[in-house]
Amino acid sequence: MAVADLSRNVVEERLGALEEAYKSFAVNQTTLSVPPEAYRRARDHFTEGLADVYVQIYDDDDDVLLVEGDREWVVPSVNPPSDAPLELGVCRALAEDTGVECEVTDLERVTILGVCHEDDLDRATVYRLVAVFAARRTGGAPDEDASWHSELPDSALPRY
Repeated sequence: MAVADLSRNVVEERLGALEEAYKSFAVNQTTLSVPPEAYRRARDHFTEGLADVYVQIYDDDDDVLLVEGDREWVVPSVNPPSDAPLELGVCRALAEDTGVECEVTDLERVTILGVCHEDDLDRATVYRLVAVFAARRTGGAPDEDASWHSELPDSALPRY
């Protein structure tokens, strides 16, 4: 099965599992046309994992954990392994990346992202599932690239 078809099937399966686990959440769908190199990365990225996950982790004071991005502080993101339930993989990956242990409390929103090749419209669309979870800190402390912030800036979450 081609990567594009496989990616569509995987997104549908993961979305179905999320719908069973969470009562309601926003689902958006968008398509981006990207340059050839970005399209190749999207195809390669799909083979490395099934979902792009962003997590708003809050501590007992309702401060949110942010990590240093390229130009600003952003919500931590992970590409959880596919060999475990999504939430468990998310928490494991976040603890490794940030030093903060957490428990997922809710699913905020999901975006089905279609990635198209801008120079070759005959190439199949590759699909990604982008999920934004809310979580509570259960232990650990932020490493040197992460810190607690009193507010969640609009620019801290992905925009599609």
